[in-house]
Amino acid sequence: MIKFFRKIRQKMLTENKISKYLIYAIGEIFLVVIGILIALQINNNNNYNEQRRLEQEYLLSLQSEFEINLSKINASIQENEQRIQAFDFLLTLFDKNILDTVSNKRISQMFVPILGSEMSYLPSSGVLNDIISSGKLNLISNKGLRQNLASHESSLNLLNIQLNGSKFTDENLRLVLYKQGSIRNILMDIGFVEYKLESISREIDNKMLFDSVELENFLLTYSLLAKATNGTTLFGRIKAEIENILEQIEQGLEK
Repeated sequence: MIKFFRKIRQKMLTENKISKYLIYAIGEIFLVVIGILIALQINNNNNYNEQRRLEQEYLLSLQSEFEINLSKINASIQENEQRIQAFDFLLTLFDKNILDTVSNKRISQMFVPILGSEMSYLPSSGVLNDIISSGKLNLISNKGLRQNLASHESSLNLLNIQLNGSKFTDENLRLVLYKQGSIRNILMDIGFVEYKLESISREIDNKMLFDSVELENFLLTYSLLAKATNGTTLFGRIKAEIENILEQIEQGLEK
């Protein structure tokens, strides 16, 4: 094709048809430019389609990850609500009139949500971390979604500060129980284990724990921490962010 056009140009020059040559040359340049523009457009379309394909893959992966995290935060909120109810009940037992009406078994049952586990939320973050660290976050076309994904980590950091701070109270509350009460009796009361051998802890009445100002202080402090954690700035905020992100992801997948 190039040789063909070259022959035409040479023929025009040898025949001294300068004006026709110039018109032809301009036309040839125009065709070349059009060809380049078409090639660029095709390449741009291919790149755009590839980016949209990758975006859909990322959105599907993020959707799966954040659906898991929504289940996890709901579980953490529910577990913490049980912990709060236990605190509220146990704090009433520092009133002797109420304590005398409650059985040791009931007291043991209400210690379970506190002793069972610490306040926690362990989200899955592999997909989001991979997208951010690889610089692929810009593939997400929804600007609001990009911003929410990028800022979600700061919300998790704020929550972790609160959870790490609660560990001091949790550890000291357990320490009071270990020193002044009987974990063995609590476990037997709730039917978790059955000890056939005698033990010195059998003589310990866990109701005596409610003569401890130290226990009351830690129960009250932990109760306030648990309620704050379930509030709108921590667990509540994480839940709202996840729900918003999932909604935006769904919108992106519908395009």
